[in-house]
Amino acid sequence: MASATAQHSVPSLYRSFLRVINKWPADPIRPTRNMKTALRSQVTETFRSPLATGQDTLASRIKDAQVQLEALQKITHNEFKQKYPLSPKLLTPASNPNYYSKLVDMLEKETAKKNIEAIGKKGPTFFQKLFRTAK
Repeated sequence: MASATAQHSVPSLYRSFLRVINKWPADPIRPTRNMKTALRSQVTETFRSPLATGQDTLASRIKDAQVQLEALQKITHNEFKQKYPLSPKLLTPASNPNYYSKLVDMLEKETAKKNIEAIGKKGPTFFQKLFRTAK
């Protein structure tokens, strides 16, 4: 009976992972290499991989997945940011009080510039990519 319960919880666990991943913020600095994409591919691969024999049982994999899911949920809900807030002294060091605000401004400007450049550039169409000959 426990096996039937475990098998029933696998799809539910998978959907829970996907919900958390969908809440994950996009990385504007690295739009093609971001944590959201990496998490999605890792979860998909893990849930599709067959069980090995021995210690790798369905129950143990479900337990491990639940621990990992809980950790991701804590991160997406900013639990640690709320539990361990950064002090203003850390964010505005005496030696250079505007360092982090300037850094954020610079990153935002660079990201906006990249987005504008990406909009202006039109790459090859789907069919051009599909039928492109190797050089």
